[in-house]
Amino acid sequence: MAVLSLGASSSGAPIPSAPGALPLLGHSPALLRDPLSLLRALPEHGELVRLRVGAGEFVVACTPELTQELLHDPRTFDKGGFFFDRLRELTGNNVASCPHAEHAAQRRRVQPIFRRDRMPGYGRTIVEQAAAVTGGWRDNAVIDVFPDMLRIGARCAAVLVFGATFPPKALERTISDITLYVEGIFTRMFLPPVLARLPLPANLRYGQVRKRLRHAVSAMVDGYGRADHPAGGDLLTALMDCAPTPGDPESPAGLVDQLTLMLMAGTESTATTVAWALHELSRDPVLQHRVQIEVDAAIGSGTPTHAHIGHLELTGRVLTETLRKYPAAWILSRVATRDTILGGHRIPSGTTLVFSPYLLHHRPDVFPDPDRFDPDRWLPANVCPVMRKALIPFGGGTRKCAGDTFAMVESALVLASILTRWSLDPVPDTRVRPAAYGALQPDGLRLRAVGRSG
Repeated sequence: MAVLSLGASSSGAPIPSAPGALPLLGHSPALLRDPLSLLRALPEHGELVRLRVGAGEFVVACTPELTQELLHDPRTFDKGGFFFDRLRELTGNNVASCPHAEHAAQRRRVQPIFRRDRMPGYGRTIVEQAAAVTGGWRDNAVIDVFPDMLRIGARCAAVLVFGATFPPKALERTISDITLYVEGIFTRMFLPPVLARLPLPANLRYGQVRKRLRHAVSAMVDGYGRADHPAGGDLLTALMDCAPTPGDPESPAGLVDQLTLMLMAGTESTATTVAWALHELSRDPVLQHRVQIEVDAAIGSGTPTHAHIGHLELTGRVLTETLRKYPAAWILSRVATRDTILGGHRIPSGTTLVFSPYLLHHRPDVFPDPDRFDPDRWLPANVCPVMRKALIPFGGGTRKCAGDTFAMVESALVLASILTRWSLDPVPDTRVRPAAYGALQPDGLRLRAVGRSG
């Protein structure tokens, strides 16, 4: 029997490689320079495409169907590869990064804090924290939007994770460190491993940020149970209530792993989504006014609550379209745990496979005119099965983000809280671009906040 070569199909054809690889470096320069354009071009070359980083390579799934195979067979395609290797450097072994064999137990531990019956209480916290940040805005002032959204995200995440807020100085330091770490993840994902290990200034800063973040989380754990941090419905309490066993997340290091992940994800994900939504609404005053009319009709002169979300249909479509066009998690990886077949090609055990929500969300055969921001794509009459299959801002299968419902609730309430009081206008001569770090951030987003009368 003939032995198939790496990646060969049953017909003997290998998985195609993307053009432009350089000697020694492979596709690293292109990935570091403009990864989004590179990813969008890959479907032209095949359903599976190989990219090379230094001496290593990975295979990118370019269709919704193959991506769904990766997502729905976690035994064969387990968490691993460059993205999760970098994530584990900070957050260790947690519900997002753990191997399949440990996932069910870890998921059971964190899932209680995301129960739907807890969302109304979280809603009050979200609105309070949004008001605490945007209360400092002044009429007609230019706002550096993304840092303020990070502040809201970090304040909400701290309450959800620890049941207590950070002191002001610690909050700003934590936000800065999370931002630096997310940027560092991106660079290290696509550097040849030998360069990532050298004592370069960027590598040293990355290590220092990692230590500070874990120290900040450890300090919150050490303060658990004090009078100013009573036990409650937060993740720390939920984990503390579990009886510790060796290797479980309830061990001191395991606690820090789980909590650091939730703090980082909770800070970044909603911040990017709401910031991008405000960017798009500022570019379309008619759409922004329609959303404000909906928010006003639902909320009136009161404060947004979880109960109002069911009445914010257009707002929900704006957020869905934001997640399509600007998915925070724009690239993710898996590792084949055994020899298998994907898309008719042989995939040897140990192969790193990559899927990209950004790539799928910008396929013109699935989402026509993908660069156009169009919430009406998500009117029920316009949604087809392939769109639902391709839309994966929170992943899918049993490893879908545990906090997806919370993220949508938080985004809707933060957006509604802002739009009840403010209109946002673009600042002339400002160029906003997607910065593809560990999350897809809005680089250069500054908006003019105009107070709404009445």
